[in-house]
Amino acid sequence: DVDLIEGLSPAISIEQKATSHNPRSTVGTVTEIYDYLRLLYARVGEPRCPDHDVTLAASTVSEMVDRVLALEEGTRILLLAPVVQDRKGEYQQLLKGLLSQGFIRARIDGVVHELDTPPELDRKRKHSIDVVVDRVVIKPDIA
Repeated sequence: DVDLIEGLSPAISIEQKATSHNPRSTVGTVTEIYDYLRLLYARVGEPRCPDHDVTLAASTVSEMVDRVLALEEGTRILLLAPVVQDRKGEYQQLLKGLLSQGFIRARIDGVVHELDTPPELDRKRKHSIDVVVDRVVIKPDIA
């Protein structure tokens, strides 16, 4: 019966001859441990907010609606859909495509921009882009 083990580093041994010609191969996929780790994290992992270190909990649609309706009258809400999450690139064609699909705004790296005048993005930096699907103001008759 063990409660704690400290100072023991994990060890993975990979045969040097086992080369993969797939550029997407990782230690996990080459050693075939990736699927087992996915199962382990899915079963016992605890999702946490990376910014606030708070445990995330699953919510039903009705719970989310109740939380929104509990907000103060006049509160503005953006409904966002993730498009790019922490990936390098300029994304000018993607932003033009969103504009041509009828979207007007996108949150790019945490700042909301009009899609007809998007910022120039550094292709060597990671970016996050969420398209603004709708904007809502909380009113008494919203329910």
